[in-house]
Amino acid sequence: MTATTQGAFDRMVNVSAGTIQWAHDLVVAVRSSFGERRRARIEAELDRKQDELRRTVLQLADVLGMEAHEARKALIRESFLASGRTPNEQSDS
Repeated sequence: MTATTQGAFDRMVNVSAGTIQWAHDLVVAVRSSFGERRRARIEAELDRKQDELRRTVLQLADVLGMEAHEARKALIRESFLASGRTPNEQSDS
């Protein structure tokens, strides 16, 4: 092999190695970006579901609070009916 041919071959090998490394880096970056986008989609869906569940819990707490209030009122009313007194009457003590 002549020096010129050897030099051209060496340059071709270097360029090919650089191209292969570039392609490898590109594939790794693309694969990584797909993983990051997938993770971001999953996290966004989890955030939406968490917000939905939080709203549901708060709505249920409101409903239970209203039902508890009504139950307390009913117990007080029944207590007054059972004692035969009204809330405005003074106790005999």
